[in-house]
Amino acid sequence: MEPRIEYIKAAPPVTISTISLLGIPLNEWVFISTIGYTVLLTIFLIRDKLVYPWLERRRALKRANYGDR
Repeated sequence: MEPRIEYIKAAPPVTISTISLLGIPLNEWVFISTIGYTVLLTIFLIRDKLVYPWLERRRALKRANYGDR
């Protein structure tokens, strides 16, 4: 077989072993990544629902006051 395929097959166990050697078990890595994912989703939600509409209203108000330049 090609060495590249063998490396791909070995990647998950090697990753888990490396993470475990760092002293953090797999279940804690899942917990940490879940928290990170939740934080990212919250940031994107705030951006899409609050920041972008506010910027659009501000741009529309600026266009109404000064006209298109």
